[in-house]
Amino acid sequence: MNLKTLCYLFLFLGFVSTSEAAEQTAVLCGRLIDVDRGEVLRDAVVLIENGVITTVGESIVIPPGATVIDLSSATVLPGMLDLHCHLLGGTEFRGDGSAAGNALAGVKNAEVVLLSGFTTVRDPGGGGPNYAGVALRDAIERGWFPGPRVLVAARFLSITGGHGDNNNVAPERESVGENIVNGPEEMRVAVRRDAKFGCDWIKLYATGGFFSAGDDPGQQHFSDEEMAVAVEEATRLGKYVAAHAHGTEGIKAAVRAGVRTIEHGTFIDDEGIDLMKQHGTYLVPTLRTIEELKKEPPRDASEGWKKAYALSLEHFDAMMENIGKAMKAGVKTAVGSDMITLPHGLAAQEIELHVRAGQTPMEAIQSATIVSAGALGLDGTVGSIAPGKNADLIAVEGDPLEDISILGSVRFVMKQGKIYKQEMTTGTPIR
Repeated sequence: MNLKTLCYLFLFLGFVSTSEAAEQTAVLCGRLIDVDRGEVLRDAVVLIENGVITTVGESIVIPPGATVIDLSSATVLPGMLDLHCHLLGGTEFRGDGSAAGNALAGVKNAEVVLLSGFTTVRDPGGGGPNYAGVALRDAIERGWFPGPRVLVAARFLSITGGHGDNNNVAPERESVGENIVNGPEEMRVAVRRDAKFGCDWIKLYATGGFFSAGDDPGQQHFSDEEMAVAVEEATRLGKYVAAHAHGTEGIKAAVRAGVRTIEHGTFIDDEGIDLMKQHGTYLVPTLRTIEELKKEPPRDASEGWKKAYALSLEHFDAMMENIGKAMKAGVKTAVGSDMITLPHGLAAQEIELHVRAGQTPMEAIQSATIVSAGALGLDGTVGSIAPGKNADLIAVEGDPLEDISILGSVRFVMKQGKIYKQEMTTGTPIR
């Protein structure tokens, strides 16, 4: 045997050895919610190899030597997605405004979010107009800290005097941040800068907001041309655009410009609904945070908080009705918690509000999984339990199709084949 043949033999034996050593896991599921088909499988088995699902079915032979995870007394679902998850903000762990402080707060928030069953999130900016979210995303990807898979907008782009500007200071104390954009050419620079510093998405404040002093959430802010330029530049650079938009005209202008998602959509009308269907635009309603703002703020609350309270009190019921109409009309509706007034880890409450707005429990679960994955362009890798996708699995006790609130008590979390939470006790298999 010559040296060349011997080398090939060693390479072949090494390949066989590596293949045989592939880590295999079998998950036994009492119920498995198939969000692709809108069906429930009973006594299903999910086979996983090296973090990727290989087989799913009701009559599967478990390979010898596979690690077996017994969830036969539980309901197993895909890991959920939150498309409006401000990891650097919230009420429990909050940064200090610096990039470092915000990133450190995000580390803790990210772990809380993952353990609540959300294995993929989009952070749409916040915690200061810096790029701390990019550093947080990269640290999680490197395995330095536990957290969900993260896509980042990092900054928010706003007009002067808009939702992202500092409107509560005297003129002589004003400082203009690089996130303040006026005119098409400034928009080109801003989008390119966000791409330069690692943003996965571009975030526009297309209208005013609830929580900012001095602006009106019903007003369109960026011009049609400015938003069209943002989408043009983002598309060229392989990015999508998300538009914070409450008001009817701002929603419609953003959809016509080609944004991928509308955040909030509070005052959407019939024309806006039709436009979103025509363009295939996704709606991310953020109902729970608006509902929470209906609670009377403390006496020392900021002017922005007081404004948000008054607006939420006046418009929440109409928002629920508007979002319900969009859902029933067939607008693709994703899940986004926007947890700025509540602690992280409660995003499943948003899914409950989807049901209150008019979705069936199955439709709401699909919104939190395969629909949200589609909005991110990740439906080929996450969002359902199917061969070839990442092994992102969660489990709950009971049946969320009977009681959607059960999703707020996730007992098992697996992300890409690695278990991060295991509080299930093996019990009587579901029949």
